[in-house]
Amino acid sequence: MNVYEVLQGSQGIANTYIYLPLLKLLAYRSHRLSANGNDIGYEEEGSTRIPLESSRHFGDWPNVGAFEAILEQRDPIELPVHGQFPSEIAGVLYRTGPAHFKLNDIANGAISVHHWFDGFSCLYRFEIVPSEDGCRIFYSSRQQVDKLVEHVRQTGAIEQITFAQRQDPCAGFFKKLKTMFFSTPENPNPEHRNVGVTIHPEIKAESRKLVSRTDYGMTKEIDFDTLEPVGITEQKSLHPELKGPLSCAHVQIDPVTGDYFNYNLSFGYTASYKIFRTSASTGQTDILASIAGPEAKPAYIHSFCLTENFVVLCIPIAHFKGKGASILWERNMLDAIAPFDPNANVQWYVVDRKHGNGVVARYTSDAMFTFHSVNAYEVPGSQGRTDVFCEFIEFSSLDVLHRLYYENLVSSGPGAHKYSGNDIDRLSITPRFKRYKLGNVQQPNASAEMRVGRATVEFELVAPLIGELPVINPAYSTKQARFVYTILDTGLSSYVDSLAKTDLITGETLTWSTPKHTPGEAVFVARNDPLYEDDGYLLSVVLNGETDTSYLLCLDARDMKEIARASANVPVAIGFHGHHLAQTKL
Repeated sequence: MNVYEVLQGSQGIANTYIYLPLLKLLAYRSHRLSANGNDIGYEEEGSTRIPLESSRHFGDWPNVGAFEAILEQRDPIELPVHGQFPSEIAGVLYRTGPAHFKLNDIANGAISVHHWFDGFSCLYRFEIVPSEDGCRIFYSSRQQVDKLVEHVRQTGAIEQITFAQRQDPCAGFFKKLKTMFFSTPENPNPEHRNVGVTIHPEIKAESRKLVSRTDYGMTKEIDFDTLEPVGITEQKSLHPELKGPLSCAHVQIDPVTGDYFNYNLSFGYTASYKIFRTSASTGQTDILASIAGPEAKPAYIHSFCLTENFVVLCIPIAHFKGKGASILWERNMLDAIAPFDPNANVQWYVVDRKHGNGVVARYTSDAMFTFHSVNAYEVPGSQGRTDVFCEFIEFSSLDVLHRLYYENLVSSGPGAHKYSGNDIDRLSITPRFKRYKLGNVQQPNASAEMRVGRATVEFELVAPLIGELPVINPAYSTKQARFVYTILDTGLSSYVDSLAKTDLITGETLTWSTPKHTPGEAVFVARNDPLYEDDGYLLSVVLNGETDTSYLLCLDARDMKEIARASANVPVAIGFHGHHLAQTKL
């Protein structure tokens, strides 16, 4: 029995990207930690935690614990600290994402979630409490879809639409037809809804709730302290026109007003994107623009851009077949996306967000796919016009979506070699930073005129100078930022192996890396009264592959040197995204 087989009977990884709030099916064990943070084991008989043997893992870089982290700690425990966490980062770091992907004790034997975006979601909380000797760190976590897991256990099936769950090859035409027209009703219980890609405070701070999002038109509300799921809100409750099923996990937030911006995508004979704003002061939601037409094809869009005066929607080459109806037929999003067309044009729509003028400019650019925008800003021009710059991490095809199956990501998985090492397949999954110029946009006013043009690439960097999950100093949102922080894949592991700081002026990159340690997304926390853009700290949850345990890492954002770490005796899922909430906002 190899390590991969052992883990099939053990823990599990965390969730996230998930399209509809429903997929998932995985191994759930009632695994708990003691008050001092020690792993007290599985409640099931005969279950034993077996140390990983790194020689059985791709590149001798074990990362299974980053994806198999079912361990739950509802009561906060204090973690031992090495070094000294600065008091300036006091507050709470929240992390969300998938927690496990195998469910063995079900009605029909065993089921596995296939794609990382479909894993069961879990929320993690690191409370950073100032003391005389730096800061104390308290850790807690809570699985977010216990009811969904139990449902899959009882039925032995994944009945919902997922992001990329492979369908039963024995399912015939009439079975597909039946599921297309007689879909399983949505369960309103928040623990049935797998919504766990991004995490932010609720727009009204006094509610003391967190809001988790995915690329579906709903949000999940979660208690600040206990991490208990407490509600589900569909976008149509914000505004009656927001009736479509898809939206964006990465909401944009105005750094001045706190207003939230997003889009809602509805399908039909003509797809329609509704760009909307929710006011932080009143809670009212307004439609800023409705985008439709033959060029505005329905697509999988995970992020967009915000500047001081505009919302910019970029539609990459990830178009749904059948105007979106293919999602119902395929029962997942990935199989419903048409093959990548390198000759197609990306469409850009610039929306006035202050004066009610709707779409004020439209641009096209060469074919690409993207998950994440980095930043966007404006540079005033002449004659009442301005240049808008939008920055993205992009890819030359859709291959990266296929790379993110568990069999490829997990170091002991059968596909770990496929996209790792020096294989030629890595070329198609190599991230690139690109800054696009959308030139001569009319400044928003009552007489704004439509501008149609071509977006041009003004600056470009290619891995290993830059990676994915980009983060900047949030104070530079809607302004030109010099530094971006990413997770880096240099081919040493089956997932990522480094944290990187990239200078967007010089192109130079500083990295942090430790052999067999897998870092998660970095979260930037500025120093009090910072003197420079990079005057702050980075927080990342890192898996030590040799011990199969995780730690909270604090780096100096200027030189990427370690300042402190707080160690857990268990693996913490690497997850997707996080949010730091300052102590003053708790």
